[in-house]
Amino acid sequence: MSLLNERIDVRSTRGGHPARFTWRGHTFRVRRIIGDWPARPERPGAPATQTHLLRVSAESESGEPNIIDITRDVSSDHWTMRRRWR
Repeated sequence: MSLLNERIDVRSTRGGHPARFTWRGHTFRVRRIIGDWPARPERPGAPATQTHLLRVSAESESGEPNIIDITRDVSSDHWTMRRRWR
């Protein structure tokens, strides 16, 4: 596992779920969403964080399976690849 925190270009479904994304010039197809953690306050009474985390099963262009954590900054709609589990 490596902590990346690199911007990615995400193409979403009509329902707003990521369908594919590009990272370092490589395209990954999202096969399924494993976990979904919406933006929430970090502690009771604090304002909600603007980061939404998804853990996805994604397939590379060459068919290699990956488990990847991606985040979406709700206020800017920017996506980041946080971790790639190997």
